[in-house]
Amino acid sequence: MSRTRVSRRSCLRRREADRVLPDDPAAVNFVVARDLVRAHDLAALTDDIFVPAGNKASAAVPGTAVHDAMQYALDDYNTDAKLTDSLAAMLIVIAVGYSVIAVANSMAMAAHGRRRDYAVMKSAGGTVRQLLKLAVGGTALLVVVGAGLGVLVTLPPLAGMASGLSQATSSDVSLHLNDGAIVTAIVGTLAAAVLAGVMVTGRTLRKSA
Repeated sequence: MSRTRVSRRSCLRRREADRVLPDDPAAVNFVVARDLVRAHDLAALTDDIFVPAGNKASAAVPGTAVHDAMQYALDDYNTDAKLTDSLAAMLIVIAVGYSVIAVANSMAMAAHGRRRDYAVMKSAGGTVRQLLKLAVGGTALLVVVGAGLGVLVTLPPLAGMASGLSQATSSDVSLHLNDGAIVTAIVGTLAAAVLAGVMVTGRTLRKSA
């Protein structure tokens, strides 16, 4: 049977099984015979037609294509997976981008707050190169420690979600981490933080010279 929409003023009656239902003025959806629909509109076809396994589908009609049921389901799943991956990538870029900005700003503020310490160390005989190396080392240490703590804090909730999905679906759901994305985020954050710290420290040392 095909589903079509008709006016409320129509005198059609809806049929279910072998009995006729009374007219319902509030109803606008009616189930009519396929032949009747095709007689009024030859283009009234569904996008997908599922053929029983015992019958052989034919692609002789122009504009049609025959797909295997399993392949059709996999193609639909792959399309959804691509959209999900694109959305996840966009969210990751936004989150990591704002995190990089926040870390770089924090390192710049910290370097500016240590300007008096740098002045004392410089007056004690420290060279500009040594002080810059100290700033780079301190910033790198903070970023590495922060990245390690961030990964450790994230793993337990993800493992809990995987365990819950495994129990809900009665299937094996394991935790998979994208090593490339994690390394890229850490390296990008480290580079931005070191650059911000070195720029502020160098400017502070030049002013105190």
